[in-house]
Formats: sequence, C-alpha cells, structure tokens
Amino acid sequence: MTVHPGRAAPALEVAPAKAFSRGATGRRLDPLPSAPEENRRKAVVFMLLAVSLFAFLDSAAKLSGREVPTLEVVWFRFAVHFILVAVVFNPWWTPQAWQTRAPKLQLARAGVQIFCTGLNFLALGYLQIAQTLSIQFTTPIFVTILSIAFLGEQVGRYRWFAIFIGFAGVLVVTRPGMTGFHWAFGISLISVMVGASYNILTRRLAATENPGSMLLIMAAFPAAVLLPVLPFIWVWPPSGYAWCTLIATGAFGAISHFLMIRAHRYAPASFLAPLQYAQFLAVILLGFLIFGDVPTIHTFVGAGIVVASGLFILYRERRLSKGPRR
Repeated sequence: MTVHPGRAAPALEVAPAKAFSRGATGRRLDPLPSAPEENRRKAVVFMLLAVSLFAFLDSAAKLSGREVPTLEVVWFRFAVHFILVAVVFNPWWTPQAWQTRAPKLQLARAGVQIFCTGLNFLALGYLQIAQTLSIQFTTPIFVTILSIAFLGEQVGRYRWFAIFIGFAGVLVVTRPGMTGFHWAFGISLISVMVGASYNILTRRLAATENPGSMLLIMAAFPAAVLLPVLPFIWVWPPSGYAWCTLIATGAFGAISHFLMIRAHRYAPASFLAPLQYAQFLAVILLGFLIFGDVPTIHTFVGAGIVVASGLFILYRERRLSKGPRR
C-alpha cells in the first residue's frame, strides 16, 4: 500500500496487528487460542504430509514446464485444483463451503498465491528443485516475523534458534558462492518473501473460515484471472504424459493445501514454520528417482542438521506446553 507524502497513513499501516485482527464485519476477532498438546500432534502430522506433497507438486510442475509455457502450467495447477475441490465440496452436499465471512482476505490470499506460484514455476525452469527449495526454506524466518506483527504470537528464543539452525543446514547443502549467481535465484527469493504472507493469511482465515471455501477461492480466483491470457500463450500438451503431469500439479496442490489448512487450525503459524524443512527429504528422494540427482555428502550433512532442528523445536514445544514460554 502506497502512502503519499503529507497524508495520514491508513489504519492498517499505523496499527497492523489491530487492523489485521478484524473480521469482515469490522469487529475485532477473539485472540487465537493456544493449541492443546494433542492438537499440536495432529498439526505436525498434517503439516508433514502437506510439505511432502508440495515436493511432488514442484516435481510435476518442473516436468510440465518442459512441455508447455509457465503460465499454462500455473493455470492447469489452479484449474484442476478448483475442479477437484468443487466435486468434493459441491454446493448440494456442503453449501457452507461456498460461503465466506472474509471475502477480501480470501481474495488477497488467492492473489498472493498467483504471484508466488508463477514466480516459483518460472524459477523451476532454470534451477534444480533442491535449489529453489533451499531458498523457500527462508520462509519460516519471514513467517515468524509476520506472525509476531499480525497474529500477536509469542516466539521464544529456542524456536528462533531452531529456525536459524535449520536454515544453516540448507546452506551446508547449497554452499552459496561456489557457483555463479543465476537471476532465477532472485525470482525465487521474491516469491518466498511475498509468499510468507500467504501463511499468515491462512492462519488468520483458518480460525473463522470453512476449509472448503479457502480451497475453492484460492483456486477459482487464479484460474479465472489467468483464463483471458490463456489463448495467447496456449500450447497443446504434446502427449498423454504431459497431460498427466499437468493434472498432477492441480491434484497435489489441492490435497497439500487442504492438509496445510487443517494443520493451521491446530497450531500457530510460527510453530508449524520449522516443519517445512521436512520437505527437503522428499525433494532428495524425488530428485534422485525422477531427475537423476545423486545426493552428495553435503546434502546428507545438511539434511541431518535440518531434521535435528525440527526435532529440537518439537521437543521444546512439548516442554513449554507444560510451563511458561521462554
């Protein structure tokens, strides 16, 4: 939002935490409750499944990008997503899924998703999945910062420590500075910086919105926005294999986002953020099976650090659930 010189800043910029905590009616929402330990266990399971399927989504998108233009891959990703979710959450069986109490926040979340997905798929055309994922692993840092500002969540020093240690593990794998800098790294970083707000919006909406509406709107809006552009860039998928990879992007996207929404219903965004590092393990496996990438010793050492940081944060959260945060 641009603030012109000499004019008062909008309320959202003066007091972001207060403005953001208001619902569609303008009334202040109740503070987000602390999740019981058993709910956090459910959140961990849902989040681990979600990030693993994100690895499959990126693999399918990279394969699809070899056959058709990037924007076409993005459109398929959201169009197939919408069709699948609309079948499951159809208006006859689940009419509540087609209702929303926060349409502006829903559309804002969908708009962020268009931007981030497009940039990520573009970067995947030039980089390895492990490279783009290593940049995406900076997301927990941005999410943690935004969760403090907009969600009022408290983040202890041990959780900060685990986040940065996990990111250090990613640096061990990628060894920045060893090779030339490609402009696609910048595209991927912009995607991550903006995409952190998607996690925050998901957490806020998950407290009041039906998961079906969140899945429908985040897919329907991008598919509708990109539809007028499609005739100008359309390339007919050349094979059944290409059709399968394109459809897979939407299928993996729909399932993974549903699981992510469920996870955010049970635990704070800053607690779930470090669990995204588990996606790295899925990427290693898929990179070897699909793209023939053989993991190096740096990959194994870095992955070990990443896993250790995730286990440490879970251990600390279990202890802190029995006493005051530190």
